[in-house]
Amino acid sequence: MHRLDLALQGGGAHGAFTWGVLDGLLQDERLMPGALSGASAGAMNAAVLVSGLVSEGREGARERLRSFWKELNRSGREAGPLIPMIEAFPQTSRAISSWWSAVFGDVSMAHASPELGREMQEILRGVIDEHVDFDAIRSRNAPPLFISATNARSGALRLFRNGDLNTDALLASACLPLYFPPVTIDGKDYWDGGYSANPPLVPLVQESSNDDLLLITVNPQVHSETPRGAAAIIDRLTEIGFNQSMRKELQGLVLLQSAIGEARVKPGAKDGLIAQVERLRFHEIHDEATLAAMPAQSKLLPVRHLLLKLHEAGEAAAKQWCEANVAHLGKRSTVNFAKRFGPA
Repeated sequence: MHRLDLALQGGGAHGAFTWGVLDGLLQDERLMPGALSGASAGAMNAAVLVSGLVSEGREGARERLRSFWKELNRSGREAGPLIPMIEAFPQTSRAISSWWSAVFGDVSMAHASPELGREMQEILRGVIDEHVDFDAIRSRNAPPLFISATNARSGALRLFRNGDLNTDALLASACLPLYFPPVTIDGKDYWDGGYSANPPLVPLVQESSNDDLLLITVNPQVHSETPRGAAAIIDRLTEIGFNQSMRKELQGLVLLQSAIGEARVKPGAKDGLIAQVERLRFHEIHDEATLAAMPAQSKLLPVRHLLLKLHEAGEAAAKQWCEANVAHLGKRSTVNFAKRFGPA
């Protein structure tokens, strides 16, 4: 059995793709999740997975993830008429976006005030409380968890670990500032963790004994066309911003790894950051084509058929990755991050 650290990127409702990936990985008896890190939807997936894994094993983790995303959809439908309308008429979301552009000059569909999102934030709180077992997460048997949030005043990363993780921390990690009011923890206001670490990578390298790190990405790196309208440009800028923190961490790790010579690490050395980075093996699961084709506004709408489509794509991507790459775990990296995330 291979222990594999998991880094889960955030992306709103598109995190259902990560749910599908985790579902596929948990079905492979050769794999066991090691340490996990996450931001936003990735943080939710990580916390729900660990809750189920500690309490009920891998099948319990699969069921808890399924129930979490099902409840997100149900809660969204009960919160207002928009999601039921889209589910009944799948083209509605694009029509709403076109109508908004025609009336309001193609500006972002953000709330006039983030305070208007407090009700949805409280609905999400209830879903978290129902599906995340924080006692299990804090238990000795739980794998290490690293959840990111961003200090709204300083822009600094706040990293939550198993011992201080709670519902407010998960809400902070998923707090898009144009849609939800900031989450206050210990007198400080926090926004989405995607701005500062999406997902956190360095803690996995520093604090985990596993040498295989699997990154599950949700936000597309490349689109086939350059956006022209104001709303589409804002959506793409947000996407780029959420990818930059991850790019910088990966580029730093890859650069450090490439600069380490044999003389820098004594033979047989097992401790120390330099040795940990040298041993690190990188892996990634993604589906650029499927996720790039999804409407940007669908990240905010947990519509049932979209969640199921993303889950199916994620599960298929995980099984395809396992078939091709499990044999290489413990031996070598299966992705070239220097090429994928380096300068064009």
